[in-house]
Amino acid sequence: MTETASTDHKPPVHISIVLDRSGSMAAIADDIVGGFNEYLSRQRDVQGDARMSLVQFDSQDPFEVVFDGLDLHEVRPLDRHSYAPRGSTPLFDAVGRMIARIDRDIVHRRTHALPEEDQVVVVITDGLENASREHDRASIFALVEQHRQLGWVFTFLGADQDAYAEGRRMGVAGTNTAGWEKSGAGVRKMYDDLEYSTRKHREKAAMARKIEADVFHQERKPGA
Repeated sequence: MTETASTDHKPPVHISIVLDRSGSMAAIADDIVGGFNEYLSRQRDVQGDARMSLVQFDSQDPFEVVFDGLDLHEVRPLDRHSYAPRGSTPLFDAVGRMIARIDRDIVHRRTHALPEEDQVVVVITDGLENASREHDRASIFALVEQHRQLGWVFTFLGADQDAYAEGRRMGVAGTNTAGWEKSGAGVRKMYDDLEYSTRKHREKAAMARKIEADVFHQERKPGA
């Protein structure tokens, strides 16, 4: 491989979304579903290979896998049957299990000589941790910090809280953290910024993705 080819190399991206499904999300459930589906549709138009995983969490099921590592064109849109808020918020357990699941998938891909992927982990929540049993703040901070050192992207999108403080306490860079307003317009902006950030990240070559992993999140400017 030439130096130019290596510099321009764009590995596939695996987008893993950890979505709060606790009862407090009920008032904006339609917006969450519609925003996700728009995000998915627009990511399908981005050049380059990408897979997506989605898990939902609440106290009745702290880690429900909705779909696992599917090509974007194979992902089925969400609906109100597949997204029905309930229960409380085992946030740490959901994030910890997602990291472990991705680690296992990386080992599987290496074992089967599949292409290495760049990892983007997105946490969307409107509440504070209150129901985890496997992980605490310290263990999640350590896991996130460890995987950031490998070039993974972690972005924390939080409503009804000091998102920047909560993200930092979980090990997420402040530059990859954003608060969002718990309203239809707020959800749309949150997804719009996420879509823009994901697209710009996927357009970068491998080295730039690693170097700029902690400045993944960007607010979409007018006309962008």
